[in-house]
Amino acid sequence: MRIKKYAAAFLAATTVLGSLAACGGDTETGGEATKAPATEAPQPTEGPKATEAPKATPIPDRDLGGMEIIIGDHWSPEEPAEPTNAQEEATAKYREEIFAKYKFRMQSKTVAGWGEMTDTCVNSITAGEPAAQLFELDYRFVAKPMANGLFYDLATLDELDFSEDKWSVAVKNLMTKGDSIYGMRPQKSEPRGGVVWNKRLFEEAGLNPDLPYDLQASGEWTWSKFEELCAQLTRDTNADGVTDIYATVSQGAQTMTCLVASTGSDYFVKDANGNLVNNMGSKEVLDAINFSVELFNKGYEMPQPADSQWDYFIPAFQEGKAAMQFAEEYVCQPTNIYGDDMEDAVGFVMPPKPDGAASYKSYVCDNITIIPSCYDAEMAGNIAFAYNVYTMATPGYDDPDAWKETYYNHFEDERAVDETIVMFNDGVSAHFLNQTLVPNDLGPDLLWQYPFANVTPADQVAAIKDSWDAILAEVNQ
Repeated sequence: MRIKKYAAAFLAATTVLGSLAACGGDTETGGEATKAPATEAPQPTEGPKATEAPKATPIPDRDLGGMEIIIGDHWSPEEPAEPTNAQEEATAKYREEIFAKYKFRMQSKTVAGWGEMTDTCVNSITAGEPAAQLFELDYRFVAKPMANGLFYDLATLDELDFSEDKWSVAVKNLMTKGDSIYGMRPQKSEPRGGVVWNKRLFEEAGLNPDLPYDLQASGEWTWSKFEELCAQLTRDTNADGVTDIYATVSQGAQTMTCLVASTGSDYFVKDANGNLVNNMGSKEVLDAINFSVELFNKGYEMPQPADSQWDYFIPAFQEGKAAMQFAEEYVCQPTNIYGDDMEDAVGFVMPPKPDGAASYKSYVCDNITIIPSCYDAEMAGNIAFAYNVYTMATPGYDDPDAWKETYYNHFEDERAVDETIVMFNDGVSAHFLNQTLVPNDLGPDLLWQYPFANVTPADQVAAIKDSWDAILAEVNQ
């Protein structure tokens, strides 16, 4: 049975709307904090460590003169929801206190639909009349406005201290170019790429159903160990010469990306100046892609059945046709793909690491908050000050491990949280993929070529090098 541990969400809806503000002019409306679970991770081979309470920089008094500030997003309701539990009530009360103390209001507000968010952000900031004082953007939408210089350099603002525990390290790293920082997230990052496995199929293959957890904890969850398990999990159960249970069934692009991330590398890397460089031909990336192809060629990966849909790997895993899958954490949640509707229990670990690697690596994805670049330093500083105090932990609910309660309800067991999810925000084990910063889709040129039936990965990378170098040159302008 799935563990049922329910806990209050960290951030509650609050307060009032106001009118919009023009850059460099009078202030105008309010915004609300983002929604995401927080994580804190130990070194992967040492097991969980005790965490200390976050240390926040003392906040000086400041009179914001009644500023009303909007955090523009694509999902918030017109009217904030009423608190539904003690923590939400405490958060609402705490925010009313800081609104009165510092004389401002803040609230999240939908300023555009998901598909229109980039144009709304770009066009309104370019016109000098941003639709919000802060924008909370889907990570896939930051490349264009960031490249066009529309995000304020947060590193110049004394009101923000990104060494504090509340800020996402992965977002800071992604949005850093040289000495500048162009985006922030006041929660830990959302965990993404890993390996989901079917515990029943492990048992039927004569393996400990928790073996991936044990291997991860001991530091032995490696590519070679993964391949060894694949050989044991791929089975002809009726001795007719045809594979009945495969070791893995995954979307090829997902397998490749998890394995590339496991090397700590990326399809694109940043140079010393923060510019993106084509890294597809590196040893790390090619090793990862070649390993994924090798798993397929050895018969461990279930091939796509004839006349099936592109997402064949989802029902195949649900129906127990394969023991493992490279997937993102959200598939384990009760309301998602492998939640309560899947009969077999599943576990979740980081992608296996290359043999000899010191630590496990994966990737995260988040919404990213920015301040428009058209504001002057005083206005930007006031917005940053307000956002910083607004997103502080509610007194009495600032346990650094409280984030775990939300995740316990996502999984069959607590080990997924205590041993895996904790690694997604330690500043070592997970990062954003830099392709986030490139508007062009890498899928047709590389990711969708899996399993590279008619060309080797190295030849495909060589064939697309010039075109992608040109794309990156444009992004780097």
